[in-house]
Formats: sequence, C-alpha cells, structure tokens
Amino acid sequence: MDEGHKGAVMKLFFGLLVLLSSSAFAALNVGTYNIRNFDYDERARTHTDKPALQNILNDIKFDLLGVNEINNVPEFEKFIASKFGGYGVRLSTCGGAHGQRLGYIYNKSKLKLLSFNEELSITNPGTQGSCNTGTRPLAVAYFEELATGEKFYAIQAHLKAGGNPDSYNKRAKQYEIIQNFVKDLLAKGHKQIMVTGDFNTTGFNLRDSDYTRFNAMVRNAGLINLSSNIGCTAYWWGGTDDQIEDPSILDHILVTNDFLKNKQAKTQSHGHCKQLSCRSASPETLGVGYEGVSDHCPQTAMAR
Repeated sequence: MDEGHKGAVMKLFFGLLVLLSSSAFAALNVGTYNIRNFDYDERARTHTDKPALQNILNDIKFDLLGVNEINNVPEFEKFIASKFGGYGVRLSTCGGAHGQRLGYIYNKSKLKLLSFNEELSITNPGTQGSCNTGTRPLAVAYFEELATGEKFYAIQAHLKAGGNPDSYNKRAKQYEIIQNFVKDLLAKGHKQIMVTGDFNTTGFNLRDSDYTRFNAMVRNAGLINLSSNIGCTAYWWGGTDDQIEDPSILDHILVTNDFLKNKQAKTQSHGHCKQLSCRSASPETLGVGYEGVSDHCPQTAMAR
C-alpha cells in the first residue's frame, strides 16, 4: 500500500474513533422513579430509608431521572447534593392535594437545564388547574445536551391513581391533555421530546379501556412507548389480604422518534422488580427497597 493510501486509511480510522467516542460520550441513560412520599410516608408512618435509596440510585447509573412524590423538597435537595455530587435537582413548586412534588435529577456534566415550568391544567382537567388541589402538575424541563448542543423537552407526569370509574375518566382527560401538549410542541418545531412518570395505568395489564386510552394517547401524540414490553414497574397488595404483593405496570418512558437515537433502546426495571423478575411475593421477600423506599421500581432506557 502506498503512502497516500496509508494516509487515507489512517484518517478514516481516526475519524471513526472520534465518531464512536463522541457517540459514547453523548449517550444518555434516562429514566423515571416514584419515590414514595420522600422523606416520610404518613400512611405507613415510616421515614424513607435513605441508605437504601442511595444504593438503588447508584445501581441504575442514570443521567436524567424523573422523580415523583417528593414531599420534603429541601431534604431531597440536601440528600442529592451530599450523595450525588455533580448532579442537579429541579422540582415543582406545586404538588397537588398531597404535596407530592415532581421533577428531575440530572447529570450536570452532560446536561444543562435551560428552563423549567409547571403545567397546572392537568391537575383538574377542564379548569385552569390548582397548585394545591387535585393531582400533580406536569413538570416541563428544557435541556441542552452539552456534548452535541441538541435541545430537548423532558416532561414528568404523575396522573390520577385508582382503578374505579372516576379515576379512569379523569386519567382519560389527562391523557388528552398530555397528547395535546406534546402535539403543540411538535407543531412549534420541537421534535425531541421525552414524557416519563407514574401514569397510574392500573388497567394496563388487564388490557381494558384504560390500556386502550393510554395507547391511543401515545399513538396520537406521535410517541413511542419504550416500556411497552416491560414485566412490571410496581407492586401492590393485589386486592386480597393474603400478604402477597402482585406486580403491575404504572410507569412509562415515552419518546418521540427524533429523541430516540438508540433505535434498539428498551426500558429496564430495577430494584425489587428486577430481583423478583416481576413474580408475586411477600413484602419481606421484596425487601428493603420495597418496604423502606417505594412500592415502585426505577426504570431506565439508554435512548440516546
């Protein structure tokens, strides 16, 4: 091979190395986690097990994590600052009737938070919404990915809980609000959007009307549900007093096609969901993560 060809091959080789290293650096592990009433659950009269929470968050190695049910904002900010240096926190001011704030933890070496807003119309559909009544607002963050300069919207949700008709009907209205909110962003030219959180899709496993309405929202908003094939995201008492908790699917990671750089991305559940492979189990078997931190499990996807 002559010197000219050798030089061309070397340039190509180093160019590929630069491309691969740039892609690896730009990769983002995104996710969502409902941390039960941090840092004190009044129903169970128990404080959040912070060492267990720290271990769970360390294990998932996230870059951007949407969080729910943060009742004590100063304490949560203090916890993240002391245990996760280099990460920022931005949470909502409003938390609905139960003061359950929501928002994001993010890796400041990879992401810059450009703006943060709260969409109150979803708290009481059909009204202007309220800060301290109804359900939680949408937490709407606008980020810049430092490695690429690309900007994207991240929307964290926590919808109405429950499996009764009133809860189903309210969630159906909330699905429509999310659908229209995303479609409005797309119409304004914002193509990179992520919507995550606790959608409380209690009918997802049942494949009932709640499942149908949720999937219609995903489809009509032009979103992809990376959690569609996941085994479970939470456990509950199952409606029977047999001391056995049953798995359910309440939390989701939804993205637009433009946000999804890794076309093979799939959501993973962590914590007790992963440890038990979504099998029914006793609270004791589910362990400290279930009893001391949350009935939900964190889930992540390497979407970018």
